[in-house]
Amino acid sequence: MSAGRNPATPPTPRRAIVTGGASGLGRAICRRLARDGWEIAICDIDEAGSHGTLALVRGEGGTGRVERLDVTDVAAWEDLRRRLRADWPHLDLLVNNAGVAVSGDVGRCPLDDWRWIVDVNLWNVVHGCHVFVDWLAENPRGSHVINTASLAAIGAFPGMAAYNLTKAAVVSFSETLHSEWRGRRIGVTVLCPSFFPTRLLDNGRFATEADRSVARGEFDRTRLTAEAVADAAVRAVASKRLYVVQPVKARFLWWVKRLSPRLFFRLVALEVDRRRGPRR
Repeated sequence: MSAGRNPATPPTPRRAIVTGGASGLGRAICRRLARDGWEIAICDIDEAGSHGTLALVRGEGGTGRVERLDVTDVAAWEDLRRRLRADWPHLDLLVNNAGVAVSGDVGRCPLDDWRWIVDVNLWNVVHGCHVFVDWLAENPRGSHVINTASLAAIGAFPGMAAYNLTKAAVVSFSETLHSEWRGRRIGVTVLCPSFFPTRLLDNGRFATEADRSVARGEFDRTRLTAEAVADAAVRAVASKRLYVVQPVKARFLWWVKRLSPRLFFRLVALEVDRRRGPRR
């Protein structure tokens, strides 16, 4: 080494917050980021599950920390920001992934279940973006937000009004941010996958056992995995892509709805009736 030359400093690690990181898609996203050397704040109310994710993150070559977070509590979000800012010089990625499931026709689905799913699925995204937007905007190399929605946002499937509503709101919110944040160097991606195995069935609230059975059947039949969705999400961050709709069949349905809404809703009705019988 020539005199006066300093050794090259290693690149600053990229840092991410992932809610719902204790299992399912959140865990898969954490592992996918870890393979690229990210430092991750694994946020969930399930601390034991989060520690399990942390062990996997370290095994994949990443680093991280467990942060207990109730996504429905804005004060908890603000405390999280204070803790992370004390240790991290910047924030590169916010993944608003925490979510729950509710089934039941309108008028039969209890209002308490409506409030619960809105508090988790929608306010998670609103709280995260509201609390962290200014810090994300400070990042000189740009930053990104991933919001987890669902194909349900597009499909408007019968018997899932509460779930559909929250996921459609996440899509609309993400589309708004995509335009609103263009001048702040914050990219936005919204994930709209179809069914894939997660813990939603374990923690969900189903109006009937028939509804739970239909959901279980979808999980059993699908070939889509959390790992595939996580990989697509990370690639979307790199390409600054707004929509991630998976798998191919889901993208086909999305285009059918845009081109021929009447045909789309006929197809949805026929499929739902085939799988669970006519509704009473």
